[in-house]
Amino acid sequence: MEFYFYSPTKIYFGQGVRKKAGKAAVSMGKKCLIVRTPFKDRGREKYFEEITASLKENDIQYAIFDQVKPNPTTDMVNSGIGVARKEKVDFIIGYGGGSSLDTAKAIALFTKNEALSWEECFQRFSDPFANNAEAAEMLPVIAITTTSGTGSQVTQAAVITDSESNDKMTIFHPDLIPEIGLIDPELMLTVPKRATAITGFDVLSHAMESYLNPRASNLTKSLSLQAIEMIVDALPELLNDLQNMELRKKLAYADTVAGICLSNAGAEAPHPIGEIINGYYPDLAHGETLAFVYPTYFDYVSGIAPEKMSELLIIFKNYVPKNSERFGEKAAGTLINFLKAIELDASLYTLEMPESIAEAIRKKLVFNLPLTNAENLQKIFNESLQQKN
Repeated sequence: MEFYFYSPTKIYFGQGVRKKAGKAAVSMGKKCLIVRTPFKDRGREKYFEEITASLKENDIQYAIFDQVKPNPTTDMVNSGIGVARKEKVDFIIGYGGGSSLDTAKAIALFTKNEALSWEECFQRFSDPFANNAEAAEMLPVIAITTTSGTGSQVTQAAVITDSESNDKMTIFHPDLIPEIGLIDPELMLTVPKRATAITGFDVLSHAMESYLNPRASNLTKSLSLQAIEMIVDALPELLNDLQNMELRKKLAYADTVAGICLSNAGAEAPHPIGEIINGYYPDLAHGETLAFVYPTYFDYVSGIAPEKMSELLIIFKNYVPKNSERFGEKAAGTLINFLKAIELDASLYTLEMPESIAEAIRKKLVFNLPLTNAENLQKIFNESLQQKN
């Protein structure tokens, strides 16, 4: 019963909370940088204007950095840092999905630490549970998430691709956890079907990996299971009714809860494998690369955590194959059936990955995780390459 739990984000959750952005931010300063992607549709612009109106009503000035793209790079973040320093902002607002929030966090870190290099950052801040609170100052961050996906609004992580090496790296620092998270399910209504599926599976991955991780406490395990049950129940239904606000609320809630669990218990094998694959295939969404390796991972983890897997299969009961003899085969088949239900069942095999890239990925899978050592990381990757679903 001994555990450590930390979740300092002040969360505003509910339909319409975006309009409270200015009031929530008044204690942070008089000027902010808003970090986001370029807008492609009027729906998102309308919501954004309500947020900036709230800032104006509370006498908060703002500048905008709208050059974020999926899988943000160090070059992209450097551009944002330049804007933040030029505008002399007091805090950062990240508005969007995981890419925008992670970019906002990284900008907040580097703006206050001019002597910090990316190389030093990736080396010093590579442990999600290290006590780095005194290692670097940061500008405060407000996270306004527009997807139910990454949980970045409540985690100490920012995933950034090194522009020189194309390696997808994760920075961990306790002050990367946003001071405020505004989770407004209405902002998710504009997310299209496939993106809803991809980000929803990312949420499910956070909940499952934090549950399976040996670092999980009784508190995080119960919250993880709550999120898993909610996602398995709501996500397939949401994909057939994208404007269903109640289902959007469930996914937004699960995203936040799963993110809190992830920040306290940690990820497992699918995340680092998926992120390394992403470094070579940057056009793929993070949730897609997770889906590539999850069936094989379910097979693997069934042999070392059978009680936890049995608990998961109860939640996935509608997707369990009837004719599987081996327990691991049943677990893998269950995950494949769920991925088919959310139309995310493409396999790593279909990428036709050149052996040169496969070997480069294997050479990077040389670390140990609480549940999966380097040998098994490589085994999961190799077997996923052969998995045709």
